[in-house]
Amino acid sequence: MKMKGVEKMEDQQAGKRTLTLPITLVLLVFSLIGNVFLFSQYLQGKQDEQLRTGQHIIETAQQAAANYNALINEAAVMLELNEKGVYTDKLQQATGAAGLDGAGAAAFIAEAKSIKGEAAENHATAYFAEIRKTLDALHGRKEPYTEADKQSLTALRQSLESQAAIIAEFDFDAAESRSSTLQIATGIGWLELADQLETEMSK
Repeated sequence: MKMKGVEKMEDQQAGKRTLTLPITLVLLVFSLIGNVFLFSQYLQGKQDEQLRTGQHIIETAQQAAANYNALINEAAVMLELNEKGVYTDKLQQATGAAGLDGAGAAAFIAEAKSIKGEAAENHATAYFAEIRKTLDALHGRKEPYTEADKQSLTALRQSLESQAAIIAEFDFDAAESRSSTLQIATGIGWLELADQLETEMSK
């Protein structure tokens, strides 16, 4: 027959064992909840980063489109004003073209290369620098353009128009939707446009 002290000790130990399991389960549940919360925060952070990337890509596409339109307009106005006898540096003032380049297109192509894991270097910057040099030289003419000048400027404008048509295919409306912007960040629907731009520039 057990003594009362022994029975009491056994009851206490049984009570402790009874409490240990639910406490362990509660701690485990809280640990899981904490891990899920931290993981969801991590995923949210990654998605926010992708969203910013998508927004930046859309901005570079918008800048590229604006650059192309401005350069096309500049070339067209140069031809028109030269025909009217405007041959001096006032031509550049009339077109508002001082320093205008294709930084947007260069950034757009660079973003595409980054997503594809390719070398960041591209020829767009040098391409537009050469265009700027050509246009600035013609801005400084104090006599009518030669036929060669006109043909060169016309060909340049046509090439820019071809590139503008390519960038115009970009889904600019993606900026209105979070999900569409996230898709842009992954390269969906526009990487081939950057390739086409590079191909056109190399012609």
